[in-house]
Amino acid sequence: MKISLLRHGKTTSDDIYRGHTDVALTDKGLEQMHQSVATFKLPVDYLVSSDLQRCAIFSALLGPEMKLEKRFKEMSFGDWDGQSRAKIWREQPKLVSQFWDDPMHSCAPNGETVLQLQTRAMEALHEHVQGAIKLNCEHMLIVTHGGVIRAMLGSILHMNAKGLFNFNLPYAALVPLHLASFEDQDGQPDYHISLDFGAHENV
Repeated sequence: MKISLLRHGKTTSDDIYRGHTDVALTDKGLEQMHQSVATFKLPVDYLVSSDLQRCAIFSALLGPEMKLEKRFKEMSFGDWDGQSRAKIWREQPKLVSQFWDDPMHSCAPNGETVLQLQTRAMEALHEHVQGAIKLNCEHMLIVTHGGVIRAMLGSILHMNAKGLFNFNLPYAALVPLHLASFEDQDGQPDYHISLDFGAHENV
């Protein structure tokens, strides 16, 4: 099974900590997302989306059977949500530095850590993968956010926290994953998820 992770397109608010703030897509952002999925060779037969509108509105256009998943929403920046990044850097430089020095365990006031984000996102990923396997699906599309994609890749690739920010994930970026199903040593069904460098061949 193929799994495609799609980041939302350009939004109306680029200079803030978006987090859980429910900002809208621009027309260009919507077009970017359509252009990304137009490259698929294998039709999507399992669609799940963050419940924030910058993901959900596009996903609803793709199909009525789209599933909303709140665990795929962006990381919460707590008190920083919706605030100008430059303003927060000026007013709270120590807290911002602490976050970037140890994002797995440090967070914005009343926000969540990357570890908390990673835990909820991976929990949701595995639940939906299991559901897609039961339905014999071939191509799952997850429409989500840059932070969520980084967190999931960090878990799949066993990366440290600072390595998560070495991915260039522009608006409407697509990240291809491959799921291999097999039986474990006890004969029980199991699977392995990997980054798919051969995705251009059939997705």
